[in-house]
Amino acid sequence: RERSLSVVNMFLDEMAKEAKNIITAICDEQCKMSDKLLPKSCAPLIAAQMNRKKKDKNKKNAVEMEKPGKESYRKTRENLTTMDKLHMALTELCFAINYCGTINVWEYTFAPREYLTQHLESRFARALVGMVMYSADSNEIAKPSELLMSVRAYMNVLQTVENYVHIDITRVFNNCLLQQTQPTDTHGDKTIASLYTTWYSEVFLRRVSAGNICYSMNQRAFVSLTVEGGIPFNAEEYSDINELRALAELIGPYGMKQLSETLMWHIASQVQELKKLAEANKEVLLALRTNFDKPDVMKEQFKKLAHVDNVLQRMTIVGVILCFRQLAQSALTDVLEQRIPFLLSSILDFKHHLPSGDPLKVVSEMSVAAGLPCKVDPTLINALKVQQPEVEENEHLQVCLLM
Repeated sequence: RERSLSVVNMFLDEMAKEAKNIITAICDEQCKMSDKLLPKSCAPLIAAQMNRKKKDKNKKNAVEMEKPGKESYRKTRENLTTMDKLHMALTELCFAINYCGTINVWEYTFAPREYLTQHLESRFARALVGMVMYSADSNEIAKPSELLMSVRAYMNVLQTVENYVHIDITRVFNNCLLQQTQPTDTHGDKTIASLYTTWYSEVFLRRVSAGNICYSMNQRAFVSLTVEGGIPFNAEEYSDINELRALAELIGPYGMKQLSETLMWHIASQVQELKKLAEANKEVLLALRTNFDKPDVMKEQFKKLAHVDNVLQRMTIVGVILCFRQLAQSALTDVLEQRIPFLLSSILDFKHHLPSGDPLKVVSEMSVAAGLPCKVDPTLINALKVQQPEVEENEHLQVCLLM
């Protein structure tokens, strides 16, 4: 009895695995084809066209570069492509899986479709993280817009599986994509949200702080100031509004909240360090504060200040983080305006027309979660409270001296 059950289980599992492998191969091929439609793939075509104009007309024309969509032109139906063979194999396997809704062996019931659903779900989850292409050694990561394009191509293929077998692909999407907005998935592995949060907070913003990248209000992005001889890193390719909108669409409000909390934690850490610097210069700052109307005394006291450059550097870091967060939050609002316009308008109404203010900070938290700016940022308040739970006696004086 046990042997017959294990044989049935193994047989159904192998069928589902084979179907999953074929679907994965089709997905990979579709991702490659969608990659050819990206703007970056157009550069070689433009370069080839420019070179062709420069060449002598008498010379033979160069070999034509293959353009996207050429694979759809057929000379004859007899020549089967790899994709044709994969689709035929998938059709046969799915027909077999779909033939019986349930298989009864002894008093146990097996559902072949559930085997396929489970395999597709685990494979899709692994593929999502794999397509991020994050490398801790080289600090490289896929652009959010390119990742979004690949994810959509993958999802389009998985949706076509519903034409072959009666399974709920929407459930697979909901389970996998929602997990990718959390710090870890059900297996405890890193998600898209955690990888991008780590990269933007630990890699990107540190490069900005190094001084080779600056924030451009006109372009609404961080722009690279390439040093001669240095390896160019185009910050705008990761921080412009289109990339951040793609990021917001991938990781959703939950993921953007995680990113925001991480950024606020970094700001709170800088504030604590600034307080220590203010405490170290306490006597000089008090003298400056009481003699602000005496230029000569101010000049002499200013020379006694220690770690002035350190203060400026830390304030710059805080400013950089706030600018990036503002960009990320506005991108989130843009995405939500497209996805849930009615709900977003309701949040705006609450924010503007709450009669008794917001004593419990509920509306403020809801607004920040939707990417809307608030006078008092609850995320920053929480981060500062975590760094320093209890208020010190001379807290007010420290803050005044720091300002």
